[in-house]
Amino acid sequence: MHKTIEAKALYWGNTVILLSTIDATGQTNITPISSSWSLGKGIVIGLSLNGKAIENLEHHPEIVLNVASADLASQVAAIERFTGKLPVPPEKEKAGFSHCADKFAAAGFTPEPSVQVRPARIRECGIQVECTVAHITRRDGFAIVELQVRCVHAAESLLKESDRIDATRWQPLIYNFRSYHGITASMGGNFRFEN
Repeated sequence: MHKTIEAKALYWGNTVILLSTIDATGQTNITPISSSWSLGKGIVIGLSLNGKAIENLEHHPEIVLNVASADLASQVAAIERFTGKLPVPPEKEKAGFSHCADKFAAAGFTPEPSVQVRPARIRECGIQVECTVAHITRRDGFAIVELQVRCVHAAESLLKESDRIDATRWQPLIYNFRSYHGITASMGGNFRFEN
């Protein structure tokens, strides 16, 4: 039997991504998100209109999606309540957010140069995707940001061939109903799975 509920959030399990964007001073800002999907060379992300990331993207439409692995959960948690925005919006301050100018240092991350965009990549993330903004749609306090992939980087330890990620080696950090999770062992590949 099912019960009709008023769900506060529908985060049923999405990969945690650390966005790298450029702020007005030219510095890289990091924003953790979990709202994304991809199709071909296009990626769509969802952002709050109250955050620094959307402001940065509207001025500098370049971004790096640093995909977090499960072993980075504590580092992601170390920066999740920081905002790059000053002053801190009142609603965020009430929720316990504060400003942090250097999220790389706060999380113990290492910046490394990107190849085709300005924001720095996060060395500790095994998958990094450099993108440019194709379109932004604002709606109901959120932004739907369409991205075009420019360059993908993967740690060699995750590859089974020169350009294929081995799903058995990749352990993404999942944001599942507002808590962090790893993934379980494979339940088998679908009809498109290739060994």
